[in-house]
Amino acid sequence: MAMLGNRTFLAIFAFIIATLVIDTSIRQLSVFTGGLGTSSKDIASFVAIILVYAVGQYLILSFLRQSQLHLQMSYRLITLSQYVLIAILASVTLQVIFTGGYSSLLMQSVIWINYIIFVVLLGLLSQRFFSWSRSNRDKVVIAYGIATAVLAVSGIITLIYVTDALSGQRGVEYIKPLRNPLAIVASVENVFSSSYFISSVAGFILTWCATILLLHHYSRKLGLVKYWIIVLIPLVYFLSQFQGVVLNVFTPLRALNPILFSITYTLVFSATKSVGGILFGIAFWSVAKNIQNKVVKNYLVISAYGMVLLFTANQPVGLTLIPYPPFGLATISFVGLSAYLVFIGIYSASLSVALDSKLRSVIRKTTFDEAKFLKDIGSSEMERVIEKRVHTMMARTQKDFKTETGIESSLSDSEAKEYLLEVLDEIKGKRKSFNNYH
Repeated sequence: MAMLGNRTFLAIFAFIIATLVIDTSIRQLSVFTGGLGTSSKDIASFVAIILVYAVGQYLILSFLRQSQLHLQMSYRLITLSQYVLIAILASVTLQVIFTGGYSSLLMQSVIWINYIIFVVLLGLLSQRFFSWSRSNRDKVVIAYGIATAVLAVSGIITLIYVTDALSGQRGVEYIKPLRNPLAIVASVENVFSSSYFISSVAGFILTWCATILLLHHYSRKLGLVKYWIIVLIPLVYFLSQFQGVVLNVFTPLRALNPILFSITYTLVFSATKSVGGILFGIAFWSVAKNIQNKVVKNYLVISAYGMVLLFTANQPVGLTLIPYPPFGLATISFVGLSAYLVFIGIYSASLSVALDSKLRSVIRKTTFDEAKFLKDIGSSEMERVIEKRVHTMMARTQKDFKTETGIESSLSDSEAKEYLLEVLDEIKGKRKSFNNYH
């Protein structure tokens, strides 16, 4: 396959996000339109969305592989999980087409695979954030640590809630079309749904808090008023969908035409998480824009894509209504991959920076050791020998690190040479001071 350019990948990614919003909207609207059915239009739409997932995840993984933006072992595991998900979704699709139903167990398998990956990766990332915060006490790092920890906990609650809700639906393992899903909405309201609601809202708000801390420097460029208007729009938009819980602002409109109101309301608020995800992604894009090094920049851009995809895909509630066809299943299938993008971007950027520190240490140590050994050799020859030895040591260190992790250094050859010259100048300065003193 030809190498995907950044602009091409951005266009593909935007199409995937738009498809997932449509997928979620169809599922949500079915609650107010009497449900979906076995019409060729419904089934064709479902199949098309499953194909978008299959091709989309392949292109995302190919982009990571071609750009070498991955950790080797984790990349193999996430790729294997995607193959398994494709096989399961293909089975569900064939069941829908040829048998007029699908297995509830297969749907639950998709949810479990994705949310196990989600919980593990975000849990590991949260642990890393807290580990980094111990050395510098940076409030942005702490905020992201708390946000990812709450998201991981929310993932655990999601698994419990969805599994409990699905186990109580209809009492059958094979799901057939049901024309009136409104009748089963109340049956899934319990302590698990309340816990899911609280944890998911908390995860969104805490991620928003971390984002505004990361973007706070823009308040000086844009002005405080414009900055707060921009960053508050996604939060207000997200929270507005819950106004009925406390305010009942739209009660008169709902009374006039309940079905039309519900459809309009669902369409208006169908992209709340996606809009929030875009803001969260912009935070990482803004950081990447201000970084000159291409390797670290690319890792942060991958994190930005992951944030957008994560909050767009993390919408499992509709599946508790066991829709037919199972619209929303393709969206959920991106949850694990999105968590991987967030994890791999942030963690790899940190590893790359850590490798740079190690390489600088190698340069300094090798230079000083060689300078001691070659102190009687002429200055020009000494620099030539040291530069050759340092280059060999750097290449070996980079190769070993990449073999172990798959991560490239962000320190270019020109930057390494410039740092080497700085160290040599430092040595010359110390030697000159020593000679003048004696």
